[in-house]
Amino acid sequence: MELRMDAPVLIVGGGPVGLATALDLGRRGTKSIVIERDEGTGVELLAKAGTLNERTMEICRFWEIAKDVATCGFPDDVNLDTIYCTSLDGLFIGSDPRPSTMDRVPPEGALEMLRKCPQFQFDPILAKAAKGTGNVDLLYGHQLERLEQDDAGVTAIVTEVAKGTQKALRGRYLVGCDGAGSGVRRSLGIDFPGKMLSYSVSAMLRADLADTKFGIRNRYMFIDQAGTWANLTSVDGKQLWRFTLVGNEEKLDPAVHDIAQDVYRAFGAEIHFEILRVLPWRRSQCTAEHYRAGNVFLAGDAAHTTSPTGGHGLNTGIGDALALGWMLHAVLNHQGGAGLLSAYELERRPVAIRNSSLSTVNFNSWIAATDFSDVESPGAKGDEARARIGREMSAALKPEWTSVGVALGYRYEGSPLIVPDGTPEPPDTSEVYSQTARPGHRAPHAWLPDGRSTIDLFGCDYVLLRFDPKVDGEPIFAAARRQGVPLRLVDIADPAIAKLYERALVLVRPDAHVCWRDDIAPDGEAANRLMATVTGFVEG
Repeated sequence: MELRMDAPVLIVGGGPVGLATALDLGRRGTKSIVIERDEGTGVELLAKAGTLNERTMEICRFWEIAKDVATCGFPDDVNLDTIYCTSLDGLFIGSDPRPSTMDRVPPEGALEMLRKCPQFQFDPILAKAAKGTGNVDLLYGHQLERLEQDDAGVTAIVTEVAKGTQKALRGRYLVGCDGAGSGVRRSLGIDFPGKMLSYSVSAMLRADLADTKFGIRNRYMFIDQAGTWANLTSVDGKQLWRFTLVGNEEKLDPAVHDIAQDVYRAFGAEIHFEILRVLPWRRSQCTAEHYRAGNVFLAGDAAHTTSPTGGHGLNTGIGDALALGWMLHAVLNHQGGAGLLSAYELERRPVAIRNSSLSTVNFNSWIAATDFSDVESPGAKGDEARARIGREMSAALKPEWTSVGVALGYRYEGSPLIVPDGTPEPPDTSEVYSQTARPGHRAPHAWLPDGRSTIDLFGCDYVLLRFDPKVDGEPIFAAARRQGVPLRLVDIADPAIAKLYERALVLVRPDAHVCWRDDIAPDGEAANRLMATVTGFVEG
């Protein structure tokens, strides 16, 4: 006898990745239960992620929350400059100018532009949208005690924290989005290899810096003879700031280490500030050995940790959420085979390793980009040193401040769900993104005559783009019908877009990645094989 299911998918962790996974599933019509230990979403000023890159904003567009993120409250007229200095009233070393939102446009090839949205505002946006689907139950104040799985599903034993009572929840699948210390991952016995970069402490501050020497900027990097020792980042573009010590080899105990003294050192002048919250944390680069064990999956920080230098951690996690959303929904609704779920790790784990490695390079540049020995020297010698350090820091950290290639350029090379066309893999650069419709890559953005982007065509079902009406795509549609896979045909007559996509027929997955292209459609059994491959019914 089949056991009851409380929801097809159980999600442990109600942070941004857990909420995003629930939202993506919910908008597709698949129910989920989010198990979260805290009492609510956005109840604390978290000194955590605050930058959503161009790809994450495209995903937010799929979820119809991009406008909410864009209007979350970060002022459009605040620039995103970085200032290198010894203190807020100290010596100027250099700067990396970045325009404000009102003065920016999306970079070449991007539909959306990077946005600032602190996590304590992003999480409630996700939670509201997830609830709005009518398919998500947010179970706050509940803690996972243990999980048990069998061939038919997963049982989660959870405790209602306030009452101390336990209950069992049953799902077909479970997703662990419970952070770097993931209890789900540990319970599965999955190794988490990598390296510890440093211990650090962050403090959420409230301070008015409008009248200080450098005024309100997005970020200040505080430098002494040893390199960058702390940074200050704007959270809301107004008076909320995240102050972070770059790191120590030993763990810092906030009860012993007085971070207020570090803030005084960085501020220099008698600037009033209020410490709202202090959070010790470990800067690391780790990736789970496996992203799946049976019916249980890992996503976000439970699967990978990343130095925040570059802002790639949360954005990588949002990519995990999109991947799991469409894959789990397809399998649960018999629109995809078991190969989809096997491909999750094969596709997403290399992206995490790529992004976290780049973040570690950025972190190392903070502390070892150049010779800092004369940064505080007086006179001409010090002036020359500071000018040099400013130039070299700016050059070394350009991949951190300008990383559209990281956001949009990842590709699923070698995935069993992708049918290669024999074209060579293009360079994977962090600062520059060049659009390509090569299988495995994000489908290129171009404006359609009706004002939509080609990206707006994707996000739900498979889409077959046709750039030559004389080419017959019916064999592919017949194969999709036989397998019960939703597939839409979109004819595009624009020669410029056809040139961008390079083939007469281009098949795009629900996550907006190209999975096949050619100038003619395969016929008969070859068409069946194509659709079975890209939908995971067989492995390619």
